[in-house]
Amino acid sequence: FWLKVPPRLPCRPFARRPSFSPATMPSAEKLAKKTAYFNKLVNLCVEHPNALLVQVDHVASKQMQDIRMELRGKAVVLMGKNTMIRKALELGHAKHPEAGLDRLRAAVQGNLGFIFATQCGLDDIREVLKKHTRLSA
Repeated sequence: FWLKVPPRLPCRPFARRPSFSPATMPSAEKLAKKTAYFNKLVNLCVEHPNALLVQVDHVASKQMQDIRMELRGKAVVLMGKNTMIRKALELGHAKHPEAGLDRLRAAVQGNLGFIFATQCGLDDIREVLKKHTRLSA
C-alpha cells in the first residue's frame, strides 16, 4: 500500500525585512509633549489631591466630550496611556515623596482616566458622571 504524495510546490524566498535600529530615540517634539504631560499630571496630583479615578471601558467619545464640556471650569479631565501615567507618577514620587503617588501608581490598571476637582467637590463630579451614564448595548 503506497500513498501518493502530491508534488512539492516551489518555495518562494522570504521577503527581505526592512532593517531598523532598535535603540532610536524619540524626536524632540515627542519628548517635549511627554515632558509636558508628565509635568501636568504631577502638578495636578500635588496641587489638587481631590481626584477621581474613572474606568473608561466602553465609553463613547461623544459621552466623554459631553462630560468634559459640563466639567469645564470646575474640574480637569486627564486621560493618557498607562505607561506614560506610570512613568509620570514614578517621577512625581521621586520629587514629592509625601504626596503618595506610589499608591496611586499601583492602582493604574486598564483604561483609566483622572478627574481632578479644581473648583468643585467630588460629589458634584459624581453627579455629572451619573447624569451622563448610559446603559451598555
